[in-house]
Amino acid sequence: MKKVLVTGGAGFIGSHLVEKLVDKGYDVTVIDNLLRGNKIHKNYINKIKFIFGDIRDKKKLESVIKNRQIIFHLAAYLGVEEVASNP
Repeated sequence: MKKVLVTGGAGFIGSHLVEKLVDKGYDVTVIDNLLRGNKIHKNYINKIKFIFGDIRDKKKLESVIKNRQIIFHLAAYLGVEEVASNP
């Protein structure tokens, strides 16, 4: 079974990807700071490993990446106004 990491896996797109990966038998880990909430369906939350954290935390990210064969990077800072006012 391949070990997969999904950054931003609690977001809209990430949560749907997580469902598909779990359904296909992957060992899924999600790292997310939950800034925009958690959209992982309750039927899947106990089937994954969830890590609360920010991908800008280098130490945490390095420990999470260890032994993962596949990484889907979906973490992003959302909000055009926010990014424009604080680049």
